[in-house]
Amino acid sequence: MDAVSESPKGRGTYRAARRAFIAACEKAHVDTIARLHPAKGPDGKPLFMDTAALGPRRAARAVLAVAYDAAGTAVMTDLLRHPPLPADARLVLVHALDPAHFAGIASDPAWPGAMLGAVAVEDLSRVRDLAVLALGREDESLGPLLQQRLPEAAIRLLPPAATAAQAKGAIAQFFAAP
Repeated sequence: MDAVSESPKGRGTYRAARRAFIAACEKAHVDTIARLHPAKGPDGKPLFMDTAALGPRRAARAVLAVAYDAAGTAVMTDLLRHPPLPADARLVLVHALDPAHFAGIASDPAWPGAMLGAVAVEDLSRVRDLAVLALGREDESLGPLLQQRLPEAAIRLLPPAATAAQAKGAIAQFFAAP
Protein backbone atom coordinates (compact mmCIF):
# COMPACT_ATOMS: atom_id res chain seq x y z
CA MET A 1 0.00 0.00 0.00
CA ASP A 2 1.40 3.40 -0.84
CA ALA A 3 1.21 6.54 1.24
CA VAL A 4 -1.51 7.99 -0.98
CA SER A 5 -3.92 5.12 -0.31
CA GLU A 6 -3.19 5.48 3.42
CA SER A 7 -4.01 9.19 3.43
CA PRO A 8 -6.70 10.29 5.90
CA LYS A 9 -9.11 10.99 3.02
CA GLY A 10 -8.90 7.45 1.61
CA ARG A 11 -12.01 5.36 2.27
CA GLY A 12 -11.35 2.11 4.06
CA THR A 13 -7.88 3.09 5.19
CA TYR A 14 -6.45 2.44 8.60
CA ARG A 15 -6.36 6.18 9.43
CA ALA A 16 -9.95 6.82 8.32
CA ALA A 17 -11.18 3.76 10.20
CA ARG A 18 -9.29 4.76 13.34
CA ARG A 19 -10.75 8.26 13.20
CA ALA A 20 -14.25 6.82 12.79
CA PHE A 21 -13.78 4.46 15.76
CA ILE A 22 -12.45 7.18 18.05
CA ALA A 23 -15.20 9.60 16.97
CA ALA A 24 -17.86 6.95 17.71
CA CYS A 25 -16.30 6.35 21.14
CA GLU A 26 -16.29 10.08 21.88
CA LYS A 27 -19.91 10.40 20.81
CA ALA A 28 -20.83 7.47 23.09
CA HIS A 29 -18.78 9.02 25.95
CA VAL A 30 -16.48 5.99 26.05
CA ASP A 31 -12.77 6.42 26.73
CA THR A 32 -10.23 4.71 24.51
CA ILE A 33 -6.78 3.38 25.22
CA ALA A 34 -4.22 3.50 22.42
CA ARG A 35 -1.30 1.07 22.25
CA LEU A 36 1.55 2.23 20.06
CA HIS A 37 2.77 -0.26 17.47
CA PRO A 38 6.55 -0.30 16.91
CA ALA A 39 6.18 0.12 13.13
CA LYS A 40 5.26 3.29 11.28
CA GLY A 41 2.52 3.42 8.66
CA PRO A 42 3.27 3.88 4.96
CA ASP A 43 2.80 7.62 5.56
CA GLY A 44 5.53 7.59 8.25
CA LYS A 45 3.06 8.20 11.06
CA PRO A 46 2.54 6.02 14.15
CA LEU A 47 0.13 3.10 14.21
CA PHE A 48 -2.08 2.17 17.16
CA MET A 49 -4.34 -0.57 18.41
CA ASP A 50 -7.24 1.15 20.21
CA THR A 51 -9.56 -0.35 22.80
CA ALA A 52 -12.76 0.76 24.48
CA ALA A 53 -14.60 -0.90 27.35
CA LEU A 54 -18.29 -0.49 28.22
CA GLY A 55 -20.01 -1.82 31.29
CA PRO A 56 -18.86 -2.47 34.85
CA ARG A 57 -15.23 -3.44 35.41
CA ARG A 58 -16.37 -6.14 37.88
CA ALA A 59 -18.71 -7.83 35.40
CA ALA A 60 -18.52 -11.62 35.37
CA ARG A 61 -19.77 -11.90 31.75
CA ALA A 62 -18.31 -10.10 28.77
CA VAL A 63 -17.92 -10.02 25.03
CA LEU A 64 -14.62 -9.10 23.43
CA ALA A 65 -15.15 -7.86 19.86
CA VAL A 66 -12.09 -7.61 17.61
CA ALA A 67 -11.87 -5.64 14.37
CA TYR A 68 -9.14 -6.20 11.81
CA ASP A 69 -10.10 -3.83 9.00
CA ALA A 70 -12.45 -1.08 7.83
CA ALA A 71 -15.43 -3.43 7.63
CA GLY A 72 -14.90 -4.48 11.25
CA THR A 73 -14.58 -0.83 12.22
CA ALA A 74 -17.96 -0.08 10.66
CA VAL A 75 -19.52 -2.85 12.77
CA MET A 76 -17.87 -1.48 15.91
CA THR A 77 -19.04 2.06 15.33
CA ASP A 78 -22.59 0.75 14.99
CA LEU A 79 -22.21 -1.25 18.22
CA LEU A 80 -21.18 1.95 19.97
CA ARG A 81 -24.35 3.72 18.79
CA HIS A 82 -26.58 1.02 20.26
CA PRO A 83 -24.56 -1.29 22.54
CA PRO A 84 -26.38 -4.63 23.00
CA LEU A 85 -25.28 -4.79 26.61
CA PRO A 86 -27.12 -5.83 29.78
CA ALA A 87 -26.44 -3.65 32.83
CA ASP A 88 -24.31 -6.32 34.54
CA ALA A 89 -22.12 -7.17 31.54
CA ARG A 90 -19.05 -5.79 29.80
CA LEU A 91 -18.26 -5.17 26.14
CA VAL A 92 -14.64 -4.63 25.17
CA LEU A 93 -13.87 -3.43 21.65
CA VAL A 94 -10.45 -3.88 20.05
CA HIS A 95 -9.88 -1.77 16.96
CA ALA A 96 -7.04 -2.78 14.60
CA LEU A 97 -5.72 -5.82 16.45
CA ASP A 98 -2.76 -5.63 14.08
CA PRO A 99 -2.56 -2.03 12.87
CA ALA A 100 0.49 -2.72 10.69
CA HIS A 101 -1.36 -5.40 8.75
CA PHE A 102 -4.43 -3.12 8.53
CA ALA A 103 -2.22 -0.35 7.10
CA GLY A 104 -0.71 -2.76 4.57
CA ILE A 105 2.80 -3.15 5.93
CA ALA A 106 4.81 -6.01 7.42
CA SER A 107 4.05 -6.73 11.04
CA ASP A 108 5.64 -8.38 14.04
CA PRO A 109 3.52 -11.53 14.46
CA ALA A 110 3.99 -11.53 18.26
CA TRP A 111 2.76 -7.97 18.80
CA PRO A 112 -1.03 -8.48 18.42
CA GLY A 113 -1.03 -11.40 20.87
CA ALA A 114 1.00 -9.50 23.43
CA MET A 115 -1.32 -6.50 23.21
CA LEU A 116 -4.45 -8.66 23.37
CA GLY A 117 -2.99 -10.28 26.48
CA ALA A 118 -2.62 -6.83 28.03
CA VAL A 119 -6.23 -6.00 27.17
CA ALA A 120 -7.37 -9.25 28.81
CA VAL A 121 -5.53 -8.47 32.03
CA GLU A 122 -6.59 -4.81 32.12
CA ASP A 123 -10.21 -5.01 30.98
CA LEU A 124 -11.37 -8.59 31.54
CA SER A 125 -9.58 -9.81 34.68
CA ARG A 126 -12.83 -10.44 36.64
CA VAL A 127 -14.72 -12.05 33.76
CA ARG A 128 -15.61 -15.72 34.21
CA ASP A 129 -17.73 -16.14 31.09
CA LEU A 130 -16.21 -14.58 27.97
CA ALA A 131 -17.38 -14.63 24.38
CA VAL A 132 -14.98 -13.59 21.64
CA LEU A 133 -16.39 -12.08 18.47
CA ALA A 134 -14.15 -11.61 15.44
CA LEU A 135 -15.54 -8.96 13.10
CA GLY A 136 -15.20 -9.70 9.41
CA ARG A 137 -13.13 -12.86 9.58
CA GLU A 138 -12.57 -15.99 11.59
CA ASP A 139 -9.68 -15.98 14.06
CA GLU A 140 -9.36 -19.17 16.09
CA SER A 141 -6.06 -18.02 17.59
CA LEU A 142 -7.86 -15.69 19.98
CA GLY A 143 -9.34 -18.39 22.23
CA PRO A 144 -6.11 -20.13 23.30
CA LEU A 145 -4.29 -16.82 23.73
CA LEU A 146 -7.01 -15.43 25.97
CA GLN A 147 -7.28 -18.69 27.93
CA GLN A 148 -3.60 -18.33 28.91
CA ARG A 149 -4.28 -14.84 30.28
CA LEU A 150 -7.66 -15.64 31.82
CA PRO A 151 -7.30 -19.21 33.14
CA GLU A 152 -10.40 -18.95 35.36
CA ALA A 153 -12.68 -17.90 32.49
CA ALA A 154 -14.82 -20.07 30.26
CA ILE A 155 -14.06 -18.73 26.78
CA ARG A 156 -16.32 -19.23 23.80
CA LEU A 157 -15.63 -18.17 20.22
CA LEU A 158 -18.73 -16.76 18.56
CA PRO A 159 -19.21 -17.14 14.81
CA PRO A 160 -17.53 -14.24 13.00
CA ALA A 161 -19.82 -11.32 12.19
CA ALA A 162 -19.64 -9.40 8.93
CA THR A 163 -22.47 -6.99 9.72
CA ALA A 164 -23.69 -5.03 12.70
CA ALA A 165 -26.92 -7.06 12.73
CA GLN A 166 -24.94 -10.32 12.92
CA ALA A 167 -22.74 -8.93 15.69
CA LYS A 168 -25.69 -7.65 17.71
CA GLY A 169 -27.50 -10.96 17.29
CA ALA A 170 -24.49 -12.98 18.44
CA ILE A 171 -23.91 -10.70 21.42
CA ALA A 172 -27.59 -10.73 22.42
CA GLN A 173 -27.71 -14.52 22.15
CA PHE A 174 -24.61 -14.89 24.32
CA PHE A 175 -25.98 -12.61 27.03
CA ALA A 176 -29.42 -14.28 26.89
CA ALA A 177 -27.95 -17.74 27.56
CA PRO A 178 -27.92 -18.86 31.22
